[in-house]
Amino acid sequence: MTGEAEPLFDRAGWWDPTCRAFGSLRSVSEFRLDLLRRWVPGPWPGKVVLDLGCGGGLLGVPLAREGARVVGLDLASGALREALAQPAGRFHAVRGDLAAPPIAARRADLVLLADVLEHVDDRAAVILGACELLRPGGYLFVNTIHKTLRSRLLAITLGEGLGYIPRGTHQWHRFVPPAEVDALAQRGGLSLVRRIGEAPRLWATVRSGAIALRETSSLAVGYAALYRSRA
Repeated sequence: MTGEAEPLFDRAGWWDPTCRAFGSLRSVSEFRLDLLRRWVPGPWPGKVVLDLGCGGGLLGVPLAREGARVVGLDLASGALREALAQPAGRFHAVRGDLAAPPIAARRADLVLLADVLEHVDDRAAVILGACELLRPGGYLFVNTIHKTLRSRLLAITLGEGLGYIPRGTHQWHRFVPPAEVDALAQRGGLSLVRRIGEAPRLWATVRSGAIALRETSSLAVGYAALYRSRA
């Protein structure tokens, strides 16, 4: 993601429960917050969290409410205003490019790349840049979509075709194989701690009108992973 914000994300409604455009993103963010609370050791107060591609702050704002010092980075000024409008304790917003973040290196206990990598052109620059932001022993959290025919069917053909996700949100050529993330994280001095597959809970999705996720051993659709910087 370079140059300009994508119009799909640079608009109001991130926190509005009546706004369907962000309904699925709100739902899956709750799923990822649960992962973060279970996976990242230690209490949130005192932690420095960098939320890269934070959008309207659906992850960063709740973590700030729990005591973390969160810096959200995004090119979408409208989305950043949505995040800053939320009562969130120590949440700060910075407008900038993920491929060249205007943030000092080696400062973060946790860096988030959540629902981001499938939208960027230079994944290597983004992942390696994220690695540089971590303190020794810090963690990188990634979730994204695998490049498979199943993910194309579920995320684009059905997800966007049936209106659970705004049309044009995804391009299949940008979907990311897990091995690519692993290789770049290792190149950046990180080791894989744990990973799960993410799959839609079909009946819950139909009932709620927003995508609901479940953990699975299969990585064929989406996945979330935690990496740790060498101490």
